[in-house]
Amino acid sequence: KIILALTSVGIVILLMLPASLSASHFRYGTMSWEPVSDNGTHVTIRLKMELGWKRDYDSGSFRTTGKVSAFNITVNWGDGSSAETFKIKVLSSDSGSNSAIVEMGTGTNGINQTDWTAGATHPYPDNGTSYVITWTGSARISGIENMANSSDWRLATKVNTGGDNNTSPVSSVPPVVQVQDNTTFSYQLSATDADGDSLGYRWGTYNEFVGSGDTTYSKPDNMTLSSSGLIEWDVRDSVLYHNSDDKYDEDAMWLAFIVVEDIDSSSGDNKSYIPIDFFFKIADPDNDPASLGGIPTGTQTVSVGNTKTFTITSTDDSGVAPTITVLNPPSDNSSIWDNSTSTSGDNETTFTINFTPDSSMAGKTYVVNVRSTDNAGMTKDQSFSIQVSS
Repeated sequence: KIILALTSVGIVILLMLPASLSASHFRYGTMSWEPVSDNGTHVTIRLKMELGWKRDYDSGSFRTTGKVSAFNITVNWGDGSSAETFKIKVLSSDSGSNSAIVEMGTGTNGINQTDWTAGATHPYPDNGTSYVITWTGSARISGIENMANSSDWRLATKVNTGGDNNTSPVSSVPPVVQVQDNTTFSYQLSATDADGDSLGYRWGTYNEFVGSGDTTYSKPDNMTLSSSGLIEWDVRDSVLYHNSDDKYDEDAMWLAFIVVEDIDSSSGDNKSYIPIDFFFKIADPDNDPASLGGIPTGTQTVSVGNTKTFTITSTDDSGVAPTITVLNPPSDNSSIWDNSTSTSGDNETTFTINFTPDSSMAGKTYVVNVRSTDNAGMTKDQSFSIQVSS
């Protein structure tokens, strides 16, 4: 009877626990870093990470923009020092795609905490040695077409100390990019470099993004990536064979591993690299995504204390004006980053951003993800780069 009672209590407890404890959740994102000080013997860098999860993985945290979660991530600095754990803060939460984007940093749990600091610092010997920072784990979501179920995962960036105190590239992508089925699709990755170094894009390898275990990975079938970051994918029925497991049909998920390198102009070697890890999802072939206009091309320079305005428009053929959102605003301070939206009778949405960087942003670069979502949940994603001048 005692055993039966304990078993019953255990079942009740399990039923009370949230579904967020399931291992079926995404992990993806990107890293970057910048030097913040150099005393001649050590260079201190600040590591930044933008990461994503399924929104309902932790219903208490990932559904609330601005909330600092009790959830921790562990970073290995790659220099033999002890790994460190850090908090995450929700930058955006999208119920339509069931995804949330978070950033790594330090602070206390809660909503809109004033003690939040994005990123984390770490000192390295100033001797020209390279170090690889990693964030690793296991049990990535199952059901990915080009990745084994419950696989390990790994994000890594190379820090190159000494010399000119190089800064890594900066990039950012939506967690899930929707691709309309039976079409030809293109997506331009965006990255920028505060040092003005040339950037190159390439497919990441199994060892770089998985690193261990008996899982497998291959780039999405028939997808191409140029050295300038242009992704092209022909998903027409006449090109991709739709077989019995529906790997090219609606709702199929494909994983992309991409590395961005900043190139030394004299040697041609990469001085550092950053990872980009995200998903493509095949969407309804009968629902065209909304148009998205006004996205700036090239890196936009904004000086400290001055305001730059970006005006973005989106139109959809459904009869309903789409919704425009920024997935990773550079600041949640409305005096620095503020946006407003309006709609007109011709199914068009106008989204206006005012960006006034403060002195703490001087010399920093950002890649901003803009998303338009139509009335049926189809998304159109584009990004643009900003560099803040002092």
